[in-house]
Parts: sequence; C-alpha cells; structure tokens
Amino acid sequence: MKRAFAALAILALSACTPPQSSGAAETPVRDLYAVAQENIGHAITSLDVIPMTDDLRNLVDRGREAAAARGEPFIEGDIVLNCQDCETISGLEIGPQTGPEPVPAAEGHVIVEARFAINGDQPRSVLYDMTETAQGWRVDNILADGFNLRTEAQAYLEDEAAPLEETPEP
Repeated sequence: MKRAFAALAILALSACTPPQSSGAAETPVRDLYAVAQENIGHAITSLDVIPMTDDLRNLVDRGREAAAARGEPFIEGDIVLNCQDCETISGLEIGPQTGPEPVPAAEGHVIVEARFAINGDQPRSVLYDMTETAQGWRVDNILADGFNLRTEAQAYLEDEAAPLEETPEP
C-alpha cells in the first residue's frame, strides 16, 4: 500500500511540474537587446549577432544567399525590435511569455518573450524559441506578429527552387 501511495504521489508531482523556467535562457536575449538598444535609430540589429542554433543559422544563411542571388533583401527591418525606421525603445521586459494563448514550447525548448514599446507608443512583443546546446542557450526561432524566421527563410529557399516562368516568344 505504501509503495502504491508513493508511486501515485510521484506521478501526481510529475504531472504538476511547471514548464521549464526561462531564467538562464533569458540571458542571451537580454544581451541581444543590449546590442539592439545601442544600434536603434542608426542601424538595424544584424542577424549575425543573434546566437542561433546551428540548424537555424544554416537555414538563415541559405535564405540570405537565395535572396541575394535575386537581388532582394532577406528581411527588411530589425527582427529583434520588430520594426523599420524605429528611433526609440522603452519599457523593455524580458521573461517567460505572457498572454492568453501562449505558444507551446517543444520538448527541451523554452519560449522567452521580449515586451517593449517602439517610438514611445507602439507596443511590441517578440518570442524567442530557445534551446540549450553545448555552446549555451541558442535561438531556434523568432516569432512576432505573424512573422516566423524559420518560415521566412524556408520561403526564400522554396522560391529559389521553383522554376522561373518562361516568357512566351511572340
């Protein structure tokens, strides 16, 4: 009977275990916003300063190459600040995601949310899908207002793979 009770107690505790804390995963996001705050108003935050997983870095680099081959920008604007031509950032808060419908984190991942205002009155929220690697916590995706970095990069690759429509001869 004691063993059955102990097994039930362990099961109950594991079912009630909260999702992984975003604590340590917040550090690289905080560092990223320190860079963004230095650059705001005169330069966008470079994709190169984002500590990405190897998989995401590879996908983004391939997407950038595909865009460059077509003479297009890969992403216009600052994906860290979720804006174009922004001048100021205020009220920056970084922590676990909030909101009525949180984005579920894959196993071994943590979602970190950056909340702030741009140009004084434009609220923004950017979600960072973080995973711990041998190099520390890394960004595995960035999500904001209908934007998904993985989907965006993949779209450039799919556009590159699509055959160009031939212009019919007159």
